[in-house]
Amino acid sequence: MFQKLAAGGRCLALLAFISQAIPVTAGASYDVLPSTGTVLNLDIALSNVTYTVKGNETIFDVAKKFGVGACDLARVNVLADPNFIYANETLLIPARALFPDDYSCFSQNNTQATNDCIFAGPHVYTIMPGDTVQKIANERYNITVESVLNQSAQTGYIAALDPGPYDVLQTGETIKIPVCDNSICTASVFTFSYGTLQDFATFYNTTVGQIMALNLGYNHTTGDVPLGVFYDCEIIS
Repeated sequence: MFQKLAAGGRCLALLAFISQAIPVTAGASYDVLPSTGTVLNLDIALSNVTYTVKGNETIFDVAKKFGVGACDLARVNVLADPNFIYANETLLIPARALFPDDYSCFSQNNTQATNDCIFAGPHVYTIMPGDTVQKIANERYNITVESVLNQSAQTGYIAALDPGPYDVLQTGETIKIPVCDNSICTASVFTFSYGTLQDFATFYNTTVGQIMALNLGYNHTTGDVPLGVFYDCEIIS
């Protein structure tokens, strides 16, 4: 089931809509990366080992310890952003390496972005650790830095701080994102058990920033999680 939501539509309406997870045969070999998007919700065997992240460790450090790929580790822990793990976080470890040379679970920092707005919203993004205006614009939303800095409705924290593109912003504060006029998307909820938000965004042709904003700064889970998503977006007259 689904619903069309226009720019400014209420995100709580998402909770009424459920989509079926992508079916994948249990026990199959995934040494060859599936076609675009189908990496979501694979039936992956876990080891009986968990790992507690130490200070300053990256996903690459932990993956190397266990002989798996960085995306293997990120996907089995359903990380929002594989570049962000924190001290004392407990990570699940896959039973074996799956796609050790694949990095498609990471968002690309598109400094050549030309879009100046997003479809339908949400127009407020909650800042994650290490976020800058440049990262939020170019990596989270694939829009220009100028479109965020010059957002006419920018108020509160960001307006008072007047940050540069590369200034690290305060975690938990909010920043407004420009929304395209007369834009509309289909809203749905997807049960998510394996993959990163970039995998999810690739499949639905949306942005990581929109998924994060729809799901109130979601970062990590060790079980199935329902996540809101916009897709099939368009401009209407």
